[in-house]
Amino acid sequence: MPSRSEEIRAMLKKGPLDESNPSLRVNPEPSSPLPTSRTAPAGSRINCPICDEDISARARKCRHCGETLDPALHQRDMMRQGAGVPYTRTKSKVAAGILAILLGVVGVHKYYLGRIGQGILYTLFFWTGIPTLLGIIEGIIYLTMDDERFWTKYG
Repeated sequence: MPSRSEEIRAMLKKGPLDESNPSLRVNPEPSSPLPTSRTAPAGSRINCPICDEDISARARKCRHCGETLDPALHQRDMMRQGAGVPYTRTKSKVAAGILAILLGVVGVHKYYLGRIGQGILYTLFFWTGIPTLLGIIEGIIYLTMDDERFWTKYG
């Protein structure tokens, strides 16, 4: 019998439901369901079946690995993403990195990445020198970050 984590991984790998063929539908109540808000007592803890970290039994998504644990929520996320496109490539990580290093003192890179609130904080506190240091560090992080991870996070 496969372990609980193997069952969940198999469920997560399944693609969107094919409504025209009822034999391909995923059973909404799996044989060993994850605890939900209806079945788990408040305050109970479990280990994530993917990363084995301690999480709330009511969690629908692991806060450590980011995996969706609720099969219905995972199906909804897959449908929202469309034809397997998990991110859009609207921002350049090289541009973000260069802006962070050169103009990080006033938070231009934050405005570029769509983080307006953080950009305002950088602009308000530019006189302290802290945004300059953070801008250099973030610029290096952006330039060394994996492309897919950058586009997933910042679009």
